[in-house]
Amino acid sequence: MKKIAIIVAIILIGIVIFVSSLKKDEKSVVSKPLVSVSTFALYDVSQKLLGQYADVSMLVPFGQDIHSYEMTPQDRIKIEKSKFFIYSGAGLEPWAHNFKSHPNTIEMSQFVTLRHAEDDHHHHKETSIHAFDPHYWLDIDNMILITKKLRDIYTKAFTQEASKEIQTNANQYITMLKKIDTLYKKRLLTCKHDEIIVSHNAFGYLASRYGFHVKALTGFSPDSMPSAKDLANLSDIVKEKGISVIFGEAYMSDRLMQSLARETGVRVDTLQPLANITKSEAQKSDDYSFLMLNNLKKLSSALECR
Repeated sequence: MKKIAIIVAIILIGIVIFVSSLKKDEKSVVSKPLVSVSTFALYDVSQKLLGQYADVSMLVPFGQDIHSYEMTPQDRIKIEKSKFFIYSGAGLEPWAHNFKSHPNTIEMSQFVTLRHAEDDHHHHKETSIHAFDPHYWLDIDNMILITKKLRDIYTKAFTQEASKEIQTNANQYITMLKKIDTLYKKRLLTCKHDEIIVSHNAFGYLASRYGFHVKALTGFSPDSMPSAKDLANLSDIVKEKGISVIFGEAYMSDRLMQSLARETGVRVDTLQPLANITKSEAQKSDDYSFLMLNNLKKLSSALECR
């Protein structure tokens, strides 16, 4: 009987230790800070900087369009629980302004250089809605500014140990951004064409930085509808300039772009504006660097660069 009692006691002690360890693990997971962001570019840099020290979450799920997204009650709860809520701004996510009073809400557009909507010679009707082009993360200088600002915010908010790693990660991320910039300048230096046709006017920062032009089917918001005159003008440009490829996007219907392609005899490809990524891209763990370089490959081919 004594042996049985001892065995039972040992088993009970083991169970207590096991349950205690589970509670400790559960506590450590629960206590991990949550950082919520609105766009993929902010998600990528935040995730790379914070690493193991925070749970970085895209508020807009992968595979959904940023422009047309509608917040859910769960989103509001997530923001309230977040150590930080970081959104892009510049008119990209009107719904995010509801949380400007939240103490840890940060609008990143105030820390970058924005292009005025008037800088684009098409879709002036949108300037009353968009004072600025909101796709600023496609400019490498702006991404460097974002990285430095988030580095400063995060190092102040986390432990000394975490801050050191965040500093190191930020330096590595900035080095990566500069390499991308160098490759773009090199690959797009000498090209046969200087213009691309896109479905959505999201690539003005890229065009301005690397010396080409963009003609778009719709304006800064993909919800706007082009007129028959817009389509006719783009068709004329494609034919006159000998353009061989036009670009759509994963989150937009390509019906009009396919129609334009049939009329002009060109093919349709996609460019990634990086406001969000598709579920397939997320499953493959595609990041800012990979997608920007993939865009470069397609741009270099479309512009027929040497």
